[in-house]
Amino acid sequence: MSKYSIEDIIELANDGTYRKELDNFDVVVEGGNPGCGDIVKIYLKVDDNQIVKASFIGSGCTISQASANLLIYHINSKKINEIENLGIDFIKQELGEQFYLLRPNCASLAISVLKAAIKKYYRIKNV
Repeated sequence: MSKYSIEDIIELANDGTYRKELDNFDVVVEGGNPGCGDIVKIYLKVDDNQIVKASFIGSGCTISQASANLLIYHINSKKINEIENLGIDFIKQELGEQFYLLRPNCASLAISVLKAAIKKYYRIKNV
């Protein structure tokens, strides 16, 4: 059973709290699901391996956008090493397995983009 109702998921997908471009970012990565048109672009501002600010912009289905919003909410102010191993289980738990199972590729898009952003951060910082 999810902690969210369908109304909550719709609200999360439309919430603008974390949906914005960052002007001063260290890493930005975009990814998408070509088959369904979902796009998520994640911005990270990092200081001393801690995410000082994270945001996203995107378009697509309710599941992909709600999942991105939940992910960004959870990674703000976290150390990179605390979040680099987040995966599908995190999304299933946060979004709810029944919503994840409706559209697994959409639900996991933001996690994939975050993993790419972390890899890019490490490359930039030569870590």
